[in-house]
Amino acid sequence: MATLLRAAPKAFRSLPLAARALPALQTRLQHDLHDPPIGNAPVTGRGPPDAPKDEAAALRDNSKPASFLGTSKRLPEFNLNDKVVLVTGAARGLGLVQAEALLEAGATVYALDRLAEPSPDFYRVQKRAAEELGTTLHYRQIDVRDVPRLNEIVRNISESQGKLDGLIAAAGIQQETPALEYSQKDANTMFEASMSRSLVQRAKS
Repeated sequence: MATLLRAAPKAFRSLPLAARALPALQTRLQHDLHDPPIGNAPVTGRGPPDAPKDEAAALRDNSKPASFLGTSKRLPEFNLNDKVVLVTGAARGLGLVQAEALLEAGATVYALDRLAEPSPDFYRVQKRAAEELGTTLHYRQIDVRDVPRLNEIVRNISESQGKLDGLIAAAGIQQETPALEYSQKDANTMFEASMSRSLVQRAKS
């Protein structure tokens, strides 16, 4: 946290703590975490959208790049319209970044994380999903090491959506400990979070 504050603009660092926390609080109050802004629901059996009309011309004469990057759907060849994908560890950090990429590709995403309250940036992505990308980012609080409850949550998602199309297992525990001081319990805790085999098997089935 101290490193982040040192990297922040000087004007921001000079603000009182309450003033710095206000934008994050306002973002959280915009909507209920458990009743997110809703985009378009997945539809079974549809194909991917057609490419823009000028793409074929660009392929023929090579006057312009034959892709349409820069739109809200960043990668047209990576199309996940109507797909339902789970991402563990997506309340913040790398998991959230991966969740946002899936949303940009058109997927409906369920973020699974042990945090009771996700990061402020999660709410920005959740709002963007509904308003700009036409899809939905859901949140379920769960420690992936709690296998019985994890199975129940995954089953509920599968039943409510009628399917599960994919999983990114981004949950993990980072613990910096000298190698000689690493206990078996520490190692097991790390591996249990990182190797969520039960979730992988449920998602694949």
